[in-house]
Amino acid sequence: MHHTEHDKEKGSAITKVVEYIHSNLSENLTLSSLASIANYSPFHFQRLFVERTGESPKQYIIRLRLEKVAHYIKIFPNLSISELSADSGFSSLSTFSRAFSKYFGVSPDEFRKTPSGKVRKIGKTNRKIGKTQPEFKNEFWPVDFSQAEMENWEEKVSIEVSKVAGFTMAFVSTCLDDPDAITKAFRTLHHWAVPRNFINSQTRYIGVLLDIPFITSLDKCRYWAGISIPSGINPGKEISSTEIKSGLHASFSLKGNLQSTLKNLIIFNHGWMKEAGYILKDVTGYEVYSESPAFKPVEQIERRLFVPIKTA
Repeated sequence: MHHTEHDKEKGSAITKVVEYIHSNLSENLTLSSLASIANYSPFHFQRLFVERTGESPKQYIIRLRLEKVAHYIKIFPNLSISELSADSGFSSLSTFSRAFSKYFGVSPDEFRKTPSGKVRKIGKTNRKIGKTQPEFKNEFWPVDFSQAEMENWEEKVSIEVSKVAGFTMAFVSTCLDDPDAITKAFRTLHHWAVPRNFINSQTRYIGVLLDIPFITSLDKCRYWAGISIPSGINPGKEISSTEIKSGLHASFSLKGNLQSTLKNLIIFNHGWMKEAGYILKDVTGYEVYSESPAFKPVEQIERRLFVPIKTA
């Protein structure tokens, strides 16, 4: 086996484990169980995982759990801290609270009360993980918007609520510290898909943002660059696949960069949804591009965001 092929095999094994962690974050994820998924010994698996992610499996899992709960604390203010911790994967509320306070520098209750514009500063001061995030303008972070701002936004944006069918997606995972990361990931996917005749007039180009840079540093914000593929297809070791679930979604079209997208989502969540009588079903939605992002900057492409919702 050539060295490059061996590297691909190791990378594929770690990617498989990372996807498993993401799908089972609240479960008991032991080193031995994760190593068995990768088909390596626990010692060898941990070394490979650190090489690929920069964190040990334990550090990675704890960080994802804490950042997910932190996001939920801000997005779902109606849920109590005890409710959120119960599904976080920590053994008890006290264990969760200690870990949260150590990671963010404040208790979960204090974090909920912290203005959104200061959340990143708390994390930046108390977390020494990852690269320094770029400075965003203050107006990027507000949670409360005036009625005039909401009305102006709703005049420009047409929101559709519908039951959306599920589908299978082949994808390449990347992180957002490189401005061209999404384009590069779609290009890798394109080079894999074309020889296999997966690109046609029915192909959808899909992006899934798994982490939000309000809380997670950009070098650790995971993004899946994907295309729709027929169900039952095994993409092999080079490319991953997942099932996007069916369900009620609110969707709207937009164009712009990451900051613009997130600002639109903030207004959507704290304005339109409350007035329309819906709440988020999950914090992870997806976007569908109007054309391939493989050879064109994503901020220049119109796309439609699909947000999973349920009645309040």
